[in-house]
Amino acid sequence: MKKEKRHYLTIDEIHAVLLDILSEFDRICRENGLRYSLAYGTLLGAVRHKGFIPWDDDVDVVMPRPDYEKLHALLAREGILREHFVFSEDRGKKAEYPFMKMMDNRYRLKSRTHTEVPNPFIDIFPLDGYPKDPKKGKKLHRKLIVLDFCLDMTRWYILDKWWMYPLRVLCFWWYLPFLIWGRRHIVAKINRIAQQYPFEEHDLVDCTSWGATSDEVPRSYYDNFCDLPFEDRTFQSVAAWDEWLTTRYGDYMTPPPKNKQMTHCAKMYKIENGR
Repeated sequence: MKKEKRHYLTIDEIHAVLLDILSEFDRICRENGLRYSLAYGTLLGAVRHKGFIPWDDDVDVVMPRPDYEKLHALLAREGILREHFVFSEDRGKKAEYPFMKMMDNRYRLKSRTHTEVPNPFIDIFPLDGYPKDPKKGKKLHRKLIVLDFCLDMTRWYILDKWWMYPLRVLCFWWYLPFLIWGRRHIVAKINRIAQQYPFEEHDLVDCTSWGATSDEVPRSYYDNFCDLPFEDRTFQSVAAWDEWLTTRYGDYMTPPPKNKQMTHCAKMYKIENGR
């Protein structure tokens, strides 16, 4: 019997899948009074393109830590998510990252850099406090950069260059200590460090649990929200979206040159007959 050729989704079809996941996330947040904002390239797309950045293939949202924890508790209950939607754990034995992902299990994700994530997803990042003291901020940044590196070293995936295949094999002994330490222990440590600065008690906030981006913003940005059009729907954003985007990107209305319009190199396909 001839094997059917797998149909990989086009970028427009990928956008439709991600839009449905984002809509499910938005439904839960609105029904339960949870604060969130579109963020990073997703917020940029909402403002500059009224939807997805044409070449982008992911979705990012941020949530104040108190709301994020309420969301985690809600998602752990049965019957909250509609059929086909699932979420990844950010704690315990099943933790892969120090943040949650919401996914659609009707589709399969094929990616060299997300081999541990089986389905297309949106990223849900918690926001924690950030110290005003520059020395404390740099110290926090260094700690989290090191831990993020350690977390990367627990992932035995192959990057985009062909020469990474033999390099990973040759460097196995370099990976071994991180594999022994274990992903869930590193994730737990990242979460403990990030949450030592409570969101509600600090004037600056950032997504410190992932990437230690050092683009902290005033907590007051998350006092007021608005709805922004995104494709044929609307989603929540900080009302100070212009200030947020300027802090992150500078002149955000000017698109990058063609050679910097990069995707995440992920392929998606619909699961047929359980495969």
